[in-house]
Amino acid sequence: MPKSKRKPSSPTDGGSWGIVGGSFDPIHLGHLIMAESIMSSLNADGMIFVPTLSHPLKTNDTDRSSFSDRLAMVEKAIAPNPHFFLQEPPGGPGYTIDLIDYLRNLFSSARLFLVVGSDIVQEFSSWYEHDEIERSIKIIIATRPGFDPQTNSSILRGAERVMIPQIDISSTNIRRRLAKRQSIKYLVPSIVEQFIIEKGLYGVG
Repeated sequence: MPKSKRKPSSPTDGGSWGIVGGSFDPIHLGHLIMAESIMSSLNADGMIFVPTLSHPLKTNDTDRSSFSDRLAMVEKAIAPNPHFFLQEPPGGPGYTIDLIDYLRNLFSSARLFLVVGSDIVQEFSSWYEHDEIERSIKIIIATRPGFDPQTNSSILRGAERVMIPQIDISSTNIRRRLAKRQSIKYLVPSIVEQFIIEKGLYGVG
């Protein structure tokens, strides 16, 4: 019997890999479930998590954590999954088109696709070089129940939609709960919750 082909352990080895970018402030179980669902649905080899240095469309940083802390939280959250890979972003303003070019040069043997959430599809037209993004890479929309593709037919017309479980968790809500001294148990991995407490992030302390 022929041996089964070994799956690449990192995008350096080639294969199909999804780009999952975001502030991850903090990373939560919804992010992880979305990435796992898309990876499984597309039979991809893995997912590349890229925390943004800063978000070009989000300027209110009063309740946000540093890049180094967000990077550490992502590293801890994805460590148990051998098919999740952490990559630091390039320098610069944090535009998605620059990230795509950077990762293509870094992982020239990999077939990359870009994952976007259905909740940000409407703002995609405001992204820098959004037309070039659509032309340059396969785009996957993480689609939640209730998302109407007809409503967004003029946006991301060539994108593929992959249904993911409805997980009503957001980083914004997690930060608000922490500010009110409310529990975030089962919203983030326990190791991330421990890191937040130990570092005193988001007003904890």
